Amino acid sequence: MGKVNLPYVEKTRAKGRDYFYYRRDGQRIRLPGSPGAPEFNARYHEVHESFEHQPTDAKGKAAPGSMAALVIAYKASPEFSQLAAKTQTDYRRYLDRISEDLGQLPAARMERRHVLAYRDRFAEKPRTANYVVQVLRLVLGWGVDRGWLKANPAQRPRQLKTGDGHRPWEEHEITAFRKAWSADTVQRIAFEILLNTGQRGGDVVGMTRHQAARGEIAVAQEKTGERVWIPQADQLRAALGPWLETNKHMVILTTETGRPFKIDHFRHTMRDAIRAAAIPDDCTLHGLRYTAATILRELGCDLPTIQAITGHRTAEMARKYSEKRRRAKVAIARLNRARRGAENEAPERTEEDQ
Repeated sequence: MGKVNLPYVEKTRAKGRDYFYYRRDGQRIRLPGSPGAPEFNARYHEVHESFEHQPTDAKGKAAPGSMAALVIAYKASPEFSQLAAKTQTDYRRYLDRISEDLGQLPAARMERRHVLAYRDRFAEKPRTANYVVQVLRLVLGWGVDRGWLKANPAQRPRQLKTGDGHRPWEEHEITAFRKAWSADTVQRIAFEILLNTGQRGGDVVGMTRHQAARGEIAVAQEKTGERVWIPQADQLRAALGPWLETNKHMVILTTETGRPFKIDHFRHTMRDAIRAAAIPDDCTLHGLRYTAATILRELGCDLPTIQAITGHRTAEMARKYSEKRRRAKVAIARLNRARRGAENEAPERTEEDQ
């Protein structure tokens, strides 16, 4: 092992070849090529600058190589800035929590036991626990690519069971909502768009008049970036046509003051609307995505078709629910046949029996 005439760079030789590393603050980062090569120089200056000018948070300077510094660096990265605004907001909340809880730990020393122990802090809320691990896996994976650590200890951890989660709405629940909210209310129009397109709430609140032109709903999905064109179902067209004639705003769904909804305001508004219709709390907006996909599945649409409208995971959920219903119908049909057979085979009752 030997040093070259560059700060923090060391050379090792293995199998007849020279390898160069940037070694500092407990980290050992591989550098490509050899000193003087363009790729070596570019990577060396990138790594060296990251140590010389550590990013800081609101509380001051994060320790070099720490989880806090890694989180700060990730939030300043192009990978993070290219995420959708809603995704950035969601991730940032958990990134800040990770930085607060694990910030003093050296990123290079993070192990799987640390990840699982952190997940278990949130065990009472399994969905939150799994989401925290998802964000932790993301930032640690980014750190692996940038040389902060050698391997991602949060890669494919066992997730906590969360139950069935969101479920499709039943027909009587759909009918109850429509009965409670007339077609001249924003709650009803939002409901029809959600039910008949299977889109996320974040995509629905930003829909404009132009996206509903020519008998279609055109959506560029915020989360995936996918653009889809969905023909308007008859029920959606019947409600949306008069609404657009009466409400001349550019955005289809607006608040009482005529402003576009913020997503949290929209969710609260629809949550209140569901409760006002005396519908169970486990009927959710996300459940309407499963409802749309399940209806399409039960009508015979294949999974690729459903996926083109709603998304892969929702299509898989539709398959699961439609198969559950099909199996239940088969079981009840068999039970009915068995009962009818037993009744037919029963001896006639005599006057003494009566």
